Amino acid sequence: MMECKRIGFDICLSSLFSFSTSSSLDNGGIGVYWGQDIREGKLNTTCDTGNYAVVLLAYLRQFGDGRNPFWDFIGHDDGVVASQIKHCQAKGVKVFLSIGGPITFYEYSLNSTEDAKRFANYLYTRFLSGRFGPIGRVELDGIEFHIRATEDHWDDLVKELDFFRRTKGRYFHLVAAPRCQIPVHNLGKAIATKLFDHIFVQFYNDPSCELFLSWDKWVNLAPPNSNIFLGLLSSITAGATGYVRPHIVNREVLPHVKKASNYGGVILWNRYRDIVWNFSGKILPNVPKSILLSSVS
Repeated sequence: MMECKRIGFDICLSSLFSFSTSSSLDNGGIGVYWGQDIREGKLNTTCDTGNYAVVLLAYLRQFGDGRNPFWDFIGHDDGVVASQIKHCQAKGVKVFLSIGGPITFYEYSLNSTEDAKRFANYLYTRFLSGRFGPIGRVELDGIEFHIRATEDHWDDLVKELDFFRRTKGRYFHLVAAPRCQIPVHNLGKAIATKLFDHIFVQFYNDPSCELFLSWDKWVNLAPPNSNIFLGLLSSITAGATGYVRPHIVNREVLPHVKKASNYGGVILWNRYRDIVWNFSGKILPNVPKSILLSSVS
């Protein structure tokens, strides 16, 4: 019988897990949330580090049910974001827009299928089509559903966005970012559409989740042809609970999660804390950037 030991906040690990420091390329990569702390610096500087395969702009935090859409990149100049996005994309870094966020502070919901269609059209026109929008003329690489409110009509939204990418001649990624709890809260019906390319599972700020058990459940729950990403904190001060030190991630967590055929990589919250603690740099050899987030046909 394997001996189980507790590390970090909520992770039970077998002492028999093999250690790995392999730097060979696989289907992994690192993503990071940017936009919620002015101390994190410019977006193009983030991409210039070479540590990230994807950057998530957080957040478009107000929309739906008659609300005027409102995005909030705290303290950053929206007027220069477009050029920085293009700089990142030219370096091969994909840039996604994260919609939603912590419901305690943000206001969003969809009240009908028609409301979902209107919002999908807004997202496509203003952020995905290359037409002029709130942050300039951009063609973002995808939309991430960072939804923490209700179950209603997020499935309609993902269906409509999928319709756009199938009919407009330009592929973009659709990503769900649920908490690790199963049954899935808020995004359950949307994930059940099987239209998301990637699932960024948040394994922090939820003491009820045991990392390995939850990860294994997500591996089986994920829709076919989608990749599962491990959502982690970039420092002990980046969240309330769930921080796992990088040496433990390298030696015990990654060897386990990378066994899954649908393993995708690691997503970090957030960029500023990563600057201070260099979490991404410490785990980068084990989650190398390669063909991460290639288009799914």
